[in-house]
Amino acid sequence: MHCCCLSAESQPDGDQVINVITSDSASATPAGEVAPIRTPTSIGVQRKFTLQLKKDATIEGGSKLGVTVVKAESGMVIKTMENGLMENYNKHVAPEQRIYPGDRIVAVSGASDLDGIVEKLREPVEVWTLDVQSMCTREVVLTKQDGAEMGLLLGLRSGVLTVSGVKDSGITPEHNKANPDAPIKAGMLIVAVNDIRAGAWKMVQEMKEATTLRILLREGTLLASPP
Repeated sequence: MHCCCLSAESQPDGDQVINVITSDSASATPAGEVAPIRTPTSIGVQRKFTLQLKKDATIEGGSKLGVTVVKAESGMVIKTMENGLMENYNKHVAPEQRIYPGDRIVAVSGASDLDGIVEKLREPVEVWTLDVQSMCTREVVLTKQDGAEMGLLLGLRSGVLTVSGVKDSGITPEHNKANPDAPIKAGMLIVAVNDIRAGAWKMVQEMKEATTLRILLREGTLLASPP
């Protein structure tokens, strides 16, 4: 029987650290044996595009954009996503056209200054016209064998799932050894796991239960706010 353990503890800075551990009580992977590891790929390059999102009562969350944003020098940075018009948009476009945490909203209905963007986002309109600056995203595919540990510590900061550390043993450090130029490292954002984008805890649950993990990562500096 395959079982997973999830432990969390409060950290001094208020973040929550999540330790995802997988184990198998019936069989264990021989020491030193790991699943094949695929080289990370970049599925999205930095680009700017415009989209229109119209309220739709027929879909879940169809009356809202379904994102939280924070101010940055380059625009409003998308921080978290939930069910709404933007997530519905993601479901119907190719991976390289999707919007993820870390992307910038640089204009809304013609307003490009930060105060104007905030005002437009709050207006009770039927259609939002958004200019979005997307950022580079790295895809990593990891395969768990019975008894294998992820070797990954996850942090939850204000709803954003981040990598808070990599252990000495497990699938993640083995990936890093095989890909020294593209390691999974502390501070990175996890923006999707197997096409799950809305909800950090849903992504954690998927990492616990799925055998093959397609994880999309971004540099944590994308969420940095100006001083």
